[in-house]
Amino acid sequence: MIKNFKTKTADVDEKGRVIIAVNAFGNVDSDNDISEKGSFKKTLSENFDRTKWYLNHNQSILLGVPIKGWETDEHLMMEAKFNMNKQISRETYEDYKLYAEHGKTLEHSVGVNSIKRDTKDARRVLEWKLYEFSSLTNWGANENTPLIDIKSEKGAKEAIEFLEKMMKGNYSDERLKSIENQISMLTKAVKGELTVKCPYCGKTFDYNSYPEISLEAQVVEAARNYAQWIVDDKVRSEMEALKPEIRSQVEEIIQTKKSLDDILSYVRCPYCYTKVSRASTTAEPPEGTPSNKNDKEQIESRKHSTLPFGFIKK
Repeated sequence: MIKNFKTKTADVDEKGRVIIAVNAFGNVDSDNDISEKGSFKKTLSENFDRTKWYLNHNQSILLGVPIKGWETDEHLMMEAKFNMNKQISRETYEDYKLYAEHGKTLEHSVGVNSIKRDTKDARRVLEWKLYEFSSLTNWGANENTPLIDIKSEKGAKEAIEFLEKMMKGNYSDERLKSIENQISMLTKAVKGELTVKCPYCGKTFDYNSYPEISLEAQVVEAARNYAQWIVDDKVRSEMEALKPEIRSQVEEIIQTKKSLDDILSYVRCPYCYTKVSRASTTAEPPEGTPSNKNDKEQIESRKHSTLPFGFIKK
């Protein structure tokens, strides 16, 4: 199980040491679990030496060494020290410092299994086994993972200002290029240029930066005639008369339930190759974006399929 928790970092010093709260007690999380105070006491005592500190639950990215773990009345706390000989650790350390300076916070998460639950209220976890904790970031090694999702012009402008401050940090050339690309994308959005969001993977990108593909005239004509075929009661015969590749495209258009004008042209998402139309702007979630819990969990489970902890918990 992966449990995410957002909190302010308690301390960041100049020697690469951080103190962070990685889980909360007493609150009902999105999986309807309640971590009770004391639920980490045994695992901290018996298994802490094997606890790992990852970036974004990526088992190939160890950020440093956990020094100490303990419980307060409200949180599971961790003291850890970055391995400052690693570029990724130095960059994450820069993020911690920058966020703290501006009253912001990175999010944190723990990889756990429930060992014991309250017999009268199964939501209440009395004992967890802790495997790892992670510092979570919304950026990647390149521009494939934008820092923020654009919600408004004001939000985009604030994000640009924050990213410009990040450009002054001690980051690798690759990371700086990623930040620069994000600034460019957000600037285009503020100016009203076309920034779209992939309905499958959720990545945002500049629509005009990729080759636009237009539907074949035969597909468009068949899709436009589909409603009349229903009225004339000849959908089956007309669809069977189409070439298989044309028929499959028409069926795909019908199933989207979008206006044909919205999908006459599209580009391929540069990250997952899904078709993305001009209608998939970032102002509102595009049709097809996972909106219910089951859909979100399926995509989350795909993203973290390499984890050994069974399934994802938010």
